Amino acid sequence: MKKEEVALMIDHTILKPQVDYHYLEAVCFEAVKYNFATVAIHPVYITMAKKWLEGSNVGITAALAFPFGSWSAEMKVFEVEDAIRRGATDCDFVINIGALKDKKYDVIKKEMDLIREACKTTIAKSIIEVGFLTEDEVIKACELGAESGMDYVKTSTGFFEKPTPEIAKIMFDTLKNTSTKVKVAGGMRTAEDAKLMIENGARRLGTSSGVEIVTGWKE
Repeated sequence: MKKEEVALMIDHTILKPQVDYHYLEAVCFEAVKYNFATVAIHPVYITMAKKWLEGSNVGITAALAFPFGSWSAEMKVFEVEDAIRRGATDCDFVINIGALKDKKYDVIKKEMDLIREACKTTIAKSIIEVGFLTEDEVIKACELGAESGMDYVKTSTGFFEKPTPEIAKIMFDTLKNTSTKVKVAGGMRTAEDAKLMIENGARRLGTSSGVEIVTGWKE
C-alpha cells in the first residue's frame, strides 16, 4: 500500500480540551498538506476548520456525544444536525454504552436509526468503546451498526483503553459481509501500529499521529 493511500484513510485528530485556535489551524494545514481524509474535531470548531480547509479535499469529522455517549438519542440527533449544518462531512458519535451492556438493544438501535436518518448522505460512524466491552458485546454492537446502515463502527474515542489488533479483527470478521467498515482509533503512534491495524481490517484510522504515520510508511 502506498503512503498516499494510507493518508486517505486517516482522520487527523485533535480532541484535547485545551487546544487553542492556532494549533487547530496548524492541524488543518497538515491535513491539507498530506491529503488526509478528514480532520476530527469538536463541533464548536467546525466553522473555523471549514474556512481553513476551503479548496481542499479534506473533510471534517465531528466528534459527538464525546466521550461518554450518555446523551439521549434526541440530543445526539440535534448534535448531528447542527454539525452537518456547520459543515461536517462525517459524524462520529458514541453509543449508549450502558444500554449495550444491559442488553437494551432497542435503545441502541433507536439512536443508530435516528442518527442514520439525520445523516442522510453524511458519513456516520458509531463509536462502541471496546475497552469497556466483552467480545460478545463488541460483536453485538457491530451487528447493530450494520443493521442500521452505519458507514463505520469505530473502536473507541481514544480517551480510554486503546484497542488491540485482535479486537479490530473480530470487528472486521463480524462486518466483512456488510457495507459497514471498521475504524480504529486510539494508541496508534507509528507506521507499524497503523500497518498492523490495517492488516487486521481497519479501513479508517483515527489518530493525532497522522504525519508520523505517513512519513514513516514503507511501501
